[in-house]
Amino acid sequence: MVIIQLAGGLGNQMFQYALYLQLKDLGREVKIDDVSGFAEDPQRMPALAPFGVSYDRPSGEEMIRMLDSSMLFWHRVRRKLFGRHKKSYFEQGKLFIPDVLTWDDIYLEGYWQTEKYFRQVERQVREAYDTDRLAAYLERVGAWKKSAGQYLEEIDSGCSVSIHIRRGDYLTPGNQKLYGGICTDAYYIEGIRQMRERFPGCRFFLFTNDRAWAAGDGARMFSAPDTTWIDLSGGDNDYTEFVLMSRCKHHILANSSFSWWASYLNKNPGKTVLAPQRWLNGVDNSDFYRADMQKVTLLQEP
Repeated sequence: MVIIQLAGGLGNQMFQYALYLQLKDLGREVKIDDVSGFAEDPQRMPALAPFGVSYDRPSGEEMIRMLDSSMLFWHRVRRKLFGRHKKSYFEQGKLFIPDVLTWDDIYLEGYWQTEKYFRQVERQVREAYDTDRLAAYLERVGAWKKSAGQYLEEIDSGCSVSIHIRRGDYLTPGNQKLYGGICTDAYYIEGIRQMRERFPGCRFFLFTNDRAWAAGDGARMFSAPDTTWIDLSGGDNDYTEFVLMSRCKHHILANSSFSWWASYLNKNPGKTVLAPQRWLNGVDNSDFYRADMQKVTLLQEP
């Protein structure tokens, strides 16, 4: 048996579930632990239900066996004397590890952020994350606002380009070392220039998780007549924004799995997907880039 820990935000969970589908296709007995990964992360929770996906969950006994976590007295004594014998692997780097697809009797902790972990089941993954079905679900539960429909009409009617600007948690001191200085103003300015050059008359749709910045400095920085800020004020609109972003014809990505997946699910066969030169600081993320992603080269990298 393989148990995959579900953890992180929406995009990360999508990678984890895609690995689940790949292992299932390989005939493996595989289950998803959607509890442990959120025990110390109160800001996040399992996020895949709106897609209508399902997965097998491990029993308490299976978790105890895999993580050597029995609270019986003699097991606690043994762990104190000889250490814990977890059958687990924690993803150390960000490069594809082919052996992960062959392992068994193991608990997997990580994000598995490359399509190489699910390339053989691409069709199943795209079906699982069908954004039309997601939009229908949002409308059914009353989460699809009138403004979202208006934005979608604009996006569908012309040469639309999404711009994803990830701020919020990326700006904390702990995250700046990893994410900072990558998707700079210069990166977005150059990406916009390239899109205008390739697609004269295109229209940009900006998505960000920092509403206060968008209403202030962001609005002043990106204020061209061909630019529309996506504003779905009030409530949790991540899924709606994900649908809208995926329906754009082309993309300027943030170094975020959210816009990675939105661009991946874009059905436009002629899409252009622009991405930053590096994804994380000090980490080899070369497997994160897809063949359809083009790196934006700046004259002077920060």
